[in-house]
Amino acid sequence: MSTQKIWDLHMTYDGPVTEEFLEGTKELARSIAGEPGILWKIWTIEEGTSRFGSTYLFRSREDLDTYREMHLKRLASIGITVASDHIFDIMEEVSAITRAPLSA
Repeated sequence: MSTQKIWDLHMTYDGPVTEEFLEGTKELARSIAGEPGILWKIWTIEEGTSRFGSTYLFRSREDLDTYREMHLKRLASIGITVASDHIFDIMEEVSAITRAPLSA
């Protein structure tokens, strides 16, 4: 197993999903891109709903745990409710076969 970890997070937003809200995610993305230990993040949204998701690849469990604690508080402070929050190990050999974007 890899020391890298996947964090899969699904959320809902209590307010309307407006262009202004979506524009604000760009600022958040720039902030997240600078966080230590995050190798990448994929953002998802279920069209026509207030449901969102994120899948991250972290360099280590320690990096993930540090970021996770801060980020869950940040999400709560802006009205985002976490529906599910899972941390996964990576099955590297089979992931490589299916071209997973894992970092060395």
